[in-house]
Amino acid sequence: MQLALEYPQVGEPLVQAWPATGGDSSVGIRTQAGLLERGASEVVVKELLRAESLRGVKDSELAGLRIPVAVLPSVPENPSHQRKTVDALLATIPGSGELPGCPEPPTPDFPPHRDALVATLVSTVN
Repeated sequence: MQLALEYPQVGEPLVQAWPATGGDSSVGIRTQAGLLERGASEVVVKELLRAESLRGVKDSELAGLRIPVAVLPSVPENPSHQRKTVDALLATIPGSGELPGCPEPPTPDFPPHRDALVATLVSTVN
């Protein structure tokens, strides 16, 4: 998302697949611990996890996007990819639309959805 905000002319439409939920302290604590264990600095972790609707991005930045954005929800939702995040993005990003959702890879539930996801993505970007 940060790339799209800084360089909107580079690629469109943008697909925001399985958007990472911000503002959930239980998820944030677990994610913070994992990032720190892997060597991320506290400054980087803080910036990545700052949260409004979407991790690492302010809602005011999202509201300023002027490129087509398709949002692909995790179905079923899970603590890291909650439905409320999809709804917030659809309400915040002008002209955004929702794609059919599916489980995210690499979860075991994803493989049966792969072909349908690829077809959806191809039709979205063409």
